[in-house]
Amino acid sequence: MLHGDISNQRSFIIGVRCEDCLVKFKNKGIKDKFLNFIKGKAHNAEIDSQVLSLMRYVYENTEYTVSLIVDKENYTQELKDMLEDMNIPYNQVGLVITNISEVTMMLNTGELSIYVDSCYNRRALVNSRYAVDVDEFNTMLRRKVRHFK
Repeated sequence: MLHGDISNQRSFIIGVRCEDCLVKFKNKGIKDKFLNFIKGKAHNAEIDSQVLSLMRYVYENTEYTVSLIVDKENYTQELKDMLEDMNIPYNQVGLVITNISEVTMMLNTGELSIYVDSCYNRRALVNSRYAVDVDEFNTMLRRKVRHFK
């Protein structure tokens, strides 16, 4: 016990990418682009059920913190409302202000423990062994759970 604090250790912070991982925007045709212009991007958004299931499990059944990683320009009121309406489980929002190198900085400083993203190019730009895709994180989580039992 240090300085009256019972727990001296922080739990792991799992950062899940919002764009193109949790939320996927449909931009296939002219009609979709026109609807995005008129009604906003959130109108044509779909939630990836595998990522949502992973976030629910981590949020409800583990002691880990779930951080939603979003580009600042994409974090609009529409997206906030959509995440609230879909009842997406997360503890905090980690905004990436300029570029993906800020995620690298968050991993190096301990602000994030693991970064989950389905885009290979973004994970390669982060350049860390703690930047993983959804399947690899599921494998890591299963091993961790089996290890504690």
